[in-house]
Amino acid sequence: MNTTVFRDRLWLWGMKVNILQEHDSFSQLNFGRSTMTVENAIRKTGITNVFLAGHLPIDQSSLDAMPSAKRIVCKQGIHRHEGGKTVMDEIKCREALLSAKQLAARDTRIEAYHIDDFSTGSIDAGVHPAHLRRLQFLNASVGPQLPLGSTMYTMSLDRPELPTLLPYFAYYLIPLWHARQIDTVPEAVDKLAQMSGGKPQLLCLYCYDFGESKPIPYDLMQRHLAVAEDLMRKEKVYGTLLCGTCMMDLDWEANRCFYEWVDKSGDREL
Repeated sequence: MNTTVFRDRLWLWGMKVNILQEHDSFSQLNFGRSTMTVENAIRKTGITNVFLAGHLPIDQSSLDAMPSAKRIVCKQGIHRHEGGKTVMDEIKCREALLSAKQLAARDTRIEAYHIDDFSTGSIDAGVHPAHLRRLQFLNASVGPQLPLGSTMYTMSLDRPELPTLLPYFAYYLIPLWHARQIDTVPEAVDKLAQMSGGKPQLLCLYCYDFGESKPIPYDLMQRHLAVAEDLMRKEKVYGTLLCGTCMMDLDWEANRCFYEWVDKSGDREL
C-alpha cells in the first residue's frame, strides 16, 4: 500500500499569468508583475493537483501547458457580473460543463467540475435548485459524468438559501476571505459538514488577504498552515488548496512561509 504524504493532498489554484494584476477589480492592489505559469508552480512545489481556473480556458491548450499536472478540476461560475449587477449565466455554465466533459473523455486527469463563488455571487444572482437540477441532468445524460463541486465561503454559511442547494454537490471548496479569522475555520468546516451530511471539503487558503486588501504576515500564514495541517490530519478536509499561481512568485512573506512549509512537511506521512 502506497504511503500518503501531505503533498499528495495539496492543490494549486491555476491562473493565467498576471490575470489579477491586469484585472480592473485587483489592479489597484499593485501586486507587481508575475512570470509564474501553472507548470512553473507545479515544478517549484511538487504539487500536481490543479484547479483549471483564473481565466485559463477549458480546452486542450490549457492541458498542454501543464503536462506535470496529475489531477485537474475544471472551474466555471453560474453567474456573471454585468453593469454593476450580479446576474445568472446558466448557459455559459452548461457550455463549460460540456467542454470539461469532452476533455475528460480523452484525458483522465480531469476528475470534476467546479462552480466558483457559489455561496456569494451565485446566490446573489438568484440561483435556485431548478438551475442545479438542469445542470445535473445534463451531467448525467452526456458522458462522462463528472462530480460537481462548489465554493462555499465561511462568511456565507448562514445564508437561508443554502440548505436547499447543498444536495446538488459532491464536495465543497471552503475559503477564508479575512485572513485574521483563521481560527473560525474549524467551526465553519464542522458546520458545513453537519449541513451537508458530511460531504468532503477542500480547504482554500490565500497567499494575500483579500478581505483586508493587504499582505499576510509570516506568522499569520504559519497559523493558516497549522490549522490546515490539523484539519487534514483529523480528516475534516481532504486537502488544502493555495490561491493562486499568478501571485506565488511575488516577494511576499506568505509565499516564503508556504514554500518553507511545503519543503518541511510535504513529504511527511499524513
